Amino acid sequence: MLFAGTNYHPHDWPSERWRHDIDLMRKASFNIVRLGHLCWDSFEPTEGNYTFEWFDEVMDLFEEAGIRVVLDIATRPAPTWLHKKYPEIDLTDPSGVRLEAQTRYMEDIGHPAFQEYAFKFAERLVCRYRNHPALYAFGLCNELGSGSPSYSANARDRFEAWLRKKYKTVDRLNRAWTTQRWSRKLSSFSDVVLPVSGSVHGAPERMLDMWRFYSDETLSYMHGLSQLVKRLAPDARESTNHWSENPRYGFDYLKQYENIVDLPGIGFYPGTNPEDRQALLAACFFMDHRIGELDRPIWCLEFQTGDFGGYGSPRKAMRMYAYLSLIHRSQAVCAWTWRSMLGGEEQYLFGLVDHDGVPGWKYEEFKQIAEEFVQLQDRGLPRRTKPEIAIAYSFESFKVMAGNRSFYKTDYTQQVLQAYEALELSNLDCNIVNLRQLRQNYKILIVPGHAVMDPASAASIRTFVENGGTVVMTAYSAKVDENNRVFDTPLPGELSDVFGIRSGAFTRTRSHTPAENAGGLEKTELGLEREKPRILLGGREYQPEIDYYEMVEVRSADILATFANTFEKSPAVTRNRYGKGEALYVAIPAIANFLQPLLESLYPALEIQPGPVTPLGVVARKMEDGSVLYINTTGTTQTMKLNAPASGLLSGNRFEHSLSLDAYEVELLTNNTVIEKGE
Repeated sequence: MLFAGTNYHPHDWPSERWRHDIDLMRKASFNIVRLGHLCWDSFEPTEGNYTFEWFDEVMDLFEEAGIRVVLDIATRPAPTWLHKKYPEIDLTDPSGVRLEAQTRYMEDIGHPAFQEYAFKFAERLVCRYRNHPALYAFGLCNELGSGSPSYSANARDRFEAWLRKKYKTVDRLNRAWTTQRWSRKLSSFSDVVLPVSGSVHGAPERMLDMWRFYSDETLSYMHGLSQLVKRLAPDARESTNHWSENPRYGFDYLKQYENIVDLPGIGFYPGTNPEDRQALLAACFFMDHRIGELDRPIWCLEFQTGDFGGYGSPRKAMRMYAYLSLIHRSQAVCAWTWRSMLGGEEQYLFGLVDHDGVPGWKYEEFKQIAEEFVQLQDRGLPRRTKPEIAIAYSFESFKVMAGNRSFYKTDYTQQVLQAYEALELSNLDCNIVNLRQLRQNYKILIVPGHAVMDPASAASIRTFVENGGTVVMTAYSAKVDENNRVFDTPLPGELSDVFGIRSGAFTRTRSHTPAENAGGLEKTELGLEREKPRILLGGREYQPEIDYYEMVEVRSADILATFANTFEKSPAVTRNRYGKGEALYVAIPAIANFLQPLLESLYPALEIQPGPVTPLGVVARKMEDGSVLYINTTGTTQTMKLNAPASGLLSGNRFEHSLSLDAYEVELLTNNTVIEKGE
């Protein structure tokens, strides 16, 4: 079953408006609504004073309309009364200044006082509505992973306790943190401080452990909410629109997700400009990241309708986004938001209904989405896939590379997205996986810029190749061990023998100016382009836009591609037989227009069938019943030739020789049609 609906904030509107809004939703064929988020103090205006009666009426009205409810457990933001009673739950900035709770997500979720009251409220809410006939699922709070960490004294104490549990002795901690450097040895665990003071960040080893600590606290809190729902409401489902990929905070979602998430969830925000290909790609990647290896559909608990000061996407683009989410295994789209809010920070984030309560054109477009979702109920949706390719994702590598920009010039997220785009260009599905615990079988494992190579991840790669898999690793990978210390063994660390190479020296293709002021002299960023390396692969020449390449020394590997115009003429891609499988090393950072042909050269021998061939910007997938869903994500008409006549389920048209899709248009072709080529 597919769901289409919206996010609704009844506490923002007079009660006499509720029935009118719900009737509009019913007339638009909405069958799901998300309620309750961001409004703890509407349920508990003062400590212990619960006022659920008003919300009982809301739930009853949705039950009467036949619309199911995802009820968020709104433990963030914490209410003002809790901040006033326990100011220690306020965030403390890196300079030690306590911050007043001015906006959302300004509470320390790891603080015991916050958790005591949050779980008490969560229990009351869950018990109140667990048996309500309108309830479909509970949401595990809103956007965990967003906001900022707290650098308070209490957080420092919790960090010390976390380190004691992990390292057991201070000697082990000193070795892990390389504390002999710059005379920073610790005499006891009580010497530990959070490694951020103002704008100054401490040593890389300490920074990595700090981010692990904050991540574990977020995971623990989310897991606590999940267990509470499972215990008190075992028949309810649970989901969450967490933000583990948040560049400022985030957390290591793949470390524990299978024990927390029943329905993977996301806020789907590709932006109001579909021409922003990176944002579009990232929105899809984040969906696959949230699914991981669960093989379950994902819920777009928030789905973009407008933007800050942007009324909406171009006409039909919102519908296009909805179908794009279906291709990436979505089961539900909940518009953010129903009505544009009159006040607060999001007063100009436009919803389906305008500020005056009158539906805009976006209401009609979302109505079309909901009606078509009903039409698609018997078409094998939501999609269930068994990808043959996996991409490794590492929260730890993300934090490590962001913390040392002088070396890691190519952003980690960019590298992962480039690897992901190489598969998207071939219309292939993939899973996003945690190397430390690979759960399924794949034919190809892509490891893009995976800077941290801990023993568990290395063992996964080694076993994967030994058992017949093909791994493709790109530059910047396996540079540091689990403590964020550079390997003193041949690179790639822990895996030099698997890849049959030694990667040592490297070259910057552009002038290099580090952030650190070596020698006390100011350095100028010259922006020089020193080289434009060309790569020979399979009789063709490629010139990817890169700022870095590694000089690879071959040990047991074969050379698959070479640099054609660099001084060393060193290998660009190597291939090593190891066990029953193969390990390929790419000496440049991941970049889609080179990875795509490299990967496609591997597909025939591995019996991987690429998806439908389409023009750039048209996404397509073959459905279980043989029909093919095509989505034009571009603002211009795109045409594909067909190898047989076909019928369009959405348009009702018959297509004889070709399919033309207008800007942002979609079509589902039946009769087992496949694409021969794009024009």
